[in-house]
Order: sequence, then structure tokens, then C-alpha cells
Amino acid sequence: MKISIITLFPSMIDSFINESILKRAQEKKLVEIEVINLRDSAIDDYGTVDDKPYGGGVGMVIRVDVIKKAINFVTSRQSPVANRKIILTSARGKTYKQSVAKEYSKLDHLIIIAGHYEGIDERVMEYVDEEISVGDYVLTGGELPACIIADSVTRLVSGVLKHPEATELESFSLIEGQQLLECPQYTRPEEFKGKKVPEILLSGNHKNISDWRKAQAIDITKKRRPDLLKKN
Repeated sequence: MKISIITLFPSMIDSFINESILKRAQEKKLVEIEVINLRDSAIDDYGTVDDKPYGGGVGMVIRVDVIKKAINFVTSRQSPVANRKIILTSARGKTYKQSVAKEYSKLDHLIIIAGHYEGIDERVMEYVDEEISVGDYVLTGGELPACIIADSVTRLVSGVLKHPEATELESFSLIEGQQLLECPQYTRPEEFKGKKVPEILLSGNHKNISDWRKAQAIDITKKRRPDLLKKN
């Protein structure tokens, strides 16, 4: 799989993708992640990529011709790929979820455009498949959301995680048809300041442990994210 991130601040992305699981995934050649500097597609030698909004307003708007040039640069260096998606990080986009991450992890090529400034010329949407929001809040730019998407997608690519079955037991995964938050986890010491690990986890009875974990996951989901249970 290949992930291309188009951004005005490549150094923010570079530092993130060269650590931990993302770094190992690239070293194992399971995922290729490239960072494209949007200013390389600027309209002049001064690196201009934006302009004032028509109709007035605060801030600057990234130009459609600059974005299209950057997209063309990315796609022209790769053989035609049917299984490709172009997304734009945007506060007005559809909410990013684990189910979307799983969908993206099956792509051959994911292009992420990190939004910035006041916004991006609306005509860019003609070249974008989806607008994606990582939550109901506003960030300075789309670099952090781009990193979130790249991370969540990469870890789902086959072979990236040492224990891939772990993704089937974590929050937002379907457990027997239910989308639940993850159950509590414990490790040594067995007792800390009077707080003990639940006895059932020490029993060695795998069925009872599995039932306990599911019950705990349901209880936590009811308390913290009851909306997830309503969807099931």
C-alpha cells in the first residue's frame, strides 16, 4: 500500500512517520509513505499557494490550481491504480471512524490532502473523493489529522502488527456483532497499594476470561459510549 500526504508543512509529517509502527511498516516494505510539499506546486517562485477569498473575509484560501497540480504530480509517478482514493482533511467532513480506517487499509493508494489556512477553494472537491474530519473541533491545519489517518490505516495493513489479532479486540472493533470499547487490561504487579488484579484473570480458564472481558467491554461502552450500543 502507498500513502501520499500533500501538505504545506512536510517536516511535521516526516517526524511522525519515521517513528514506531509507521517506521517499521516502511522498513518491511509493507507500506510506502511519501510526503509532498504543496509549495512545490506553487504558482510562482515565491512559493505562493493561496489568495484572498472572493466576497471578502478573514484569512487566505488555498488555490484550486495548486492543489490540482500537486495531485497530478502524485498520480503521474505511479501506474494507473483503480483502487485509489483521494481525501481532504476538513472540519466539515464526515467523521473518521475505525470502519473507515479498515476500508482505507484495503486500498492500493491513499492520497491525503492536509487542509490549512481559511480553507481550500471549493472547486478542489471535484478532484477529491471524500472530506474527512477527525472530530467536532477545529485545528490549525490538517497535518495532525493526516498523521492520525496514516497511523490508523497502516496498523491495519496485513503484516504490520506482530499480533494482528489484537485489532479484533480493541475499541470500536466488532465483537460478536457488537461495536464495543476495549475491556480493562492488567499486568504485574498482581497487587498495587491494595488494588488487586481481578481473580478471574489469574484463573487460567480461557472461556471464563473471554466472557468476563466481553461483559466488561459492554459495561464500559454503556457508561462511556452508549451511542455505540444503540447502533448495534
